[in-house]
Amino acid sequence: MHLLIVDDGQYVVEYLKHLLNWAKFGVNRIETTTNPTEARMLLDSDRFDIMITDIRMPEISGIDLLEHIHKRGLKTKVIFLSGYSQFDYAQKAIRFGALDYLLKPVDKEDMDKAMCQAVKSIGANRSEPRDREDSAGHESNMMTIPPDRLDQHCTGADIVRAVRDYILGHLGDGLSLDELGGIVHLHPVYLSKLYKQETGENLSSYILRARLEKSAHLLEVSHLHVMDIARMVGYRKPQYFIKLFKELYGITPYQYRRQRIEQSFRTDG
Repeated sequence: MHLLIVDDGQYVVEYLKHLLNWAKFGVNRIETTTNPTEARMLLDSDRFDIMITDIRMPEISGIDLLEHIHKRGLKTKVIFLSGYSQFDYAQKAIRFGALDYLLKPVDKEDMDKAMCQAVKSIGANRSEPRDREDSAGHESNMMTIPPDRLDQHCTGADIVRAVRDYILGHLGDGLSLDELGGIVHLHPVYLSKLYKQETGENLSSYILRARLEKSAHLLEVSHLHVMDIARMVGYRKPQYFIKLFKELYGITPYQYRRQRIEQSFRTDG
């Protein structure tokens, strides 16, 4: 496969070029440019399977390059890089079919996942040949949330608040990234990165803490069985719940309840 890396910063281009073992993804040729005008000309050759590009560049942006690919019906899959978590960018990226949207600085794990997704998408297209128009339509739906449902007037804090409110009201549900992304009308990958950027915490870590804090409260104020409490906060396997609870509180749920009862007796006495 043929990879094109585009960024107006030479150091970024060099960093990305050596970030991964690209050969493991089937990439046998890499071309780079710091000039987005040159990148657009290179794209017209239709020889690139994947393009990794900064989304915000002078004169011609990454969005412009993606729109060019979309209009020309080119085969190139696009992974965006950005130092900005702005909804107007995400909205346009979704509209024109970007595969992923990575916030800078990009680490190996995020890029590895994005490349896996790109290779999978390319493989699916090759195994089910279709004409340019159908292919472009498929790509525009790779990110499943319709772009007109994105509210670009919302701030990151608004999104975080909405997600947290939903989580606290649905602790017994699965709370997958897809589900949460649907609530705020954002692609789950973008939501995950936005949440981490806004709070400094992984979304999964917040869900875990919220579930265990709720379970601790129920242990203290109710006579519910531990297994029932585990199910109420989203855990179907009591032993797994007990393990997680002990990791956070240092004692088992049974010991926690006993400790709180004893403290209550001492306070009443």
